[in-house]
Amino acid sequence: MTRTGYFARLAFSVLIDVFDLTLGRVPVFGSVTEGVGTVVLLAMWGPIGLVNLAELVDFTDQADSFIPTATLVALYVGWRQGHLTGKANETSPPTRIEQERAP
Repeated sequence: MTRTGYFARLAFSVLIDVFDLTLGRVPVFGSVTEGVGTVVLLAMWGPIGLVNLAELVDFTDQADSFIPTATLVALYVGWRQGHLTGKANETSPPTRIEQERAP
């Protein structure tokens, strides 16, 4: 994943949390959006996106919106891959396109 792609996904994760904080507080609607948000996070970040399912524990949908789970998942992945430290190119393996361009 490129650095630009990472920050685009991070912005989308923040948007998911803002949506959860505002409209996700409606009791039934909030639970449905948690499930949809988990599927989106799973597609963007892989298995670590399943952490978002922990928000379903709060069946009232009031307290869980104050924990930015999607953003925390994105920051964790960025930290692990080196996007936040600027060392992503040194530690991450080359992509398929980079391998094709190599002499």
